[in-house]
Order: sequence, then C-alpha cells, then structure tokens
Amino acid sequence: MHASGRSPADGTAVAPLTTARRRSRAGVAALLVGAALVLGACSGGSTGPTAAPTSGPTTAAGGVGAPAGRGPTTSSATGSKGAPPVTAPTTTSITTTTTTTVPATTTTTAPALAAEPAGPLQSGSTGTRTMALQVSLKAMGYDPGPPDGSFGLKSTLAVWAFQALHGLPSDGVVSPAVEKLILARPAQAMLRPALGPTHTEVDLTRQVLLVFRDGRPTLITHVSSGSQHPYCEGTNCGDAVTPVGRYRYQRRIAGWRTAPLGRLYNPVYFTGGIAVHGATSVPLHPASHGCVRIPMHIAEYFPGLVANGDPIEVFRS
Repeated sequence: MHASGRSPADGTAVAPLTTARRRSRAGVAALLVGAALVLGACSGGSTGPTAAPTSGPTTAAGGVGAPAGRGPTTSSATGSKGAPPVTAPTTTSITTTTTTTVPATTTTTAPALAAEPAGPLQSGSTGTRTMALQVSLKAMGYDPGPPDGSFGLKSTLAVWAFQALHGLPSDGVVSPAVEKLILARPAQAMLRPALGPTHTEVDLTRQVLLVFRDGRPTLITHVSSGSQHPYCEGTNCGDAVTPVGRYRYQRRIAGWRTAPLGRLYNPVYFTGGIAVHGATSVPLHPASHGCVRIPMHIAEYFPGLVANGDPIEVFRS
C-alpha cells in the first residue's frame, strides 16, 4: 500500500486509510489494553487462586477480551485451573456465660417480748419476767428448757423441784414472793456431803434428784420414783419400791430399752434392775415400778453427767 492510495498493479485507486479509521483501530487496542490493566488491578487484591497465563484472550466479566501476552489474569469463575487455594485456618471463639441465681434470704424476727402483767407466773405465761425466771433457774442447775420467755412444761418441772427444795408447795405457780426468791439465786447445799464432791442424791420425800460434780450442782431436777403400791404386769408382780441406800452407778444402755415392766430411755443402773432413766411421764407424784424417772429432755444428756462408779444415795428427808 502506497501513501498515494493507488494500487501499483492496475492503477486502480484504492481508498486511503483515513485518519479516522486509524484512530478507531488505535482506540480499540487501547480499550483492550485498558481492560487488561483493570482486570489485573482487581486481581491484585483478590484472596482467591491465581490463573496461569494463557496464549489466547481471556474473557472477563462484561465480555471484553484481553490481548495475549499480557500479565496473568485472575478469574473468579468456578473451575479455573490454577494453584490450589491456600485456606487460612479459621478460629471460632465461643463465650459461655453462666448465670447463678442466689436464693433470697428470709429473716424472721421474733416479736419483742413484753413484761407480763403483775401477778403470779405459771404455765402459759409469756414475757420478759418468765425469761428472767428461766435464766435464774438455769444458773442454779435446774433445766427449764431454752430461756425463751415461754412458761411451758419444762419450766413447770423446774419450778416443782425448786419449790420442793425450799419447803414450798410444789404447784408450779410462781407467786411474786417465789419469783423474787428464784431471781435471788440462792446457793444449793449438798444434802449428803459425806458422799464426796462428786455424787448423786435422790430425795424420795421431795421427789428431787441432785447431781454434784467437784462440789457444785450440775443438775437439779424433779423425779418420779416408786409408787409404793403392789403391781402385776403379766406374770411380773411385786411392790413398786425404790430401795433406799448408798450405791454406785454400774452400767448403762444407750437409747430405748424395752424391759418386762416398760420402756426405759438411756437407763443408768445403780442396783439390780433399778435405774435412773428418761420417761415420757414424770408426774408430780411417785408413779414408777421402782426406777427413778427423769424428764426426757434431761435424759438426753444425763448419762454424760455421771460415770460408772460414781456414788449415789437414795433417801427420805
């Protein structure tokens, strides 16, 4: 092709390449180069696999071809044959939250005690005067139960013993004069000091038992001894007598014992089958077959107050 635009063979005029056509071809080439550059720029930040160079144009999304010989093109299409993907390990962090529910604490406040009306105290009384009475009885060796200000059976049994030892009618009624005497806490002397500083005394006349240890009273309680009447329990007949005399504790049984004449709780024997033991009934009068009955709440700990070999005397005053 000559610059004149004519064919050298036949002289026929050939249309010269116009500047516009040249520019059009150049523009297409430029577009193709630009597309390749754009695709190369996008693939630079891709985390996917990189495709190997191809000898032919690679069609990118949008249908624009890239000339051969350009740099490698990254394709996101599935099925591209390239280096196997390198997958970074995935770490999953799981946070476990434990919720602990603390139950609400309920506090019960006992109603404040008020002083009882003026007059005697007796079973059923409740108030600060009864509580002061219980505290004083306990300090002297009696056991009226917990000092809670409520005058119940345990307090009545303790008052019976106190009244008996002080020559008063054992009726369980605390007159103002008796109340004053109890609050004064008079010392209790030994009734049988010849037994030594550690011993037990059982006064059948006043129906009381006293335990002294190292010269001090550790327990004073109401008891119920032999009724002094004949009895027959099946084939067992005899006289309900608690024998007087000086003895020593010999043996004991923990808990309930069922004997031919009845049940005994925590019995501590001092002669034959006669024992000091707990009973559910300890009336104001002698009622046993011969043993010395004591209240159940005292029988719980009585065996711990005396030892085998300790002296005990049963007498009438």
